[in-house]
Amino acid sequence: MRNILIMAFLATTIGIAAENHNFQTAKLLDIDTTVKERWANDRYAQFTIQVGDLVYTARGARVKYSQGDLGQGLIVGDPVQVAIQGKDLLLVKPNGKEMKTTIMKRARAQAAQ
Repeated sequence: MRNILIMAFLATTIGIAAENHNFQTAKLLDIDTTVKERWANDRYAQFTIQVGDLVYTARGARVKYSQGDLGQGLIVGDPVQVAIQGKDLLLVKPNGKEMKTTIMKRARAQAAQ
């Protein structure tokens, strides 16, 4: 009985958390890597996404040298579901899971091209 109550609570909590995200359709323009600091060897996935007339550049997770798919299933040029929450940009991957990235730059679409 206790496990059922815990599962019901978690399902409700997850449902409420998912409802707080205002996802919208955007276009994935590019996936690349970037170095976080000037002299560091750490590389991070970098996503360029167009949401309406704004283009966002966002830094994702650290990339390991053996990692093959930087976009974790996302394909450049495809539409993608995104939500913007302050300094974070959430992407929905093809498997339905969310990927949290940090917004590094915002630009108007005309100026970005």
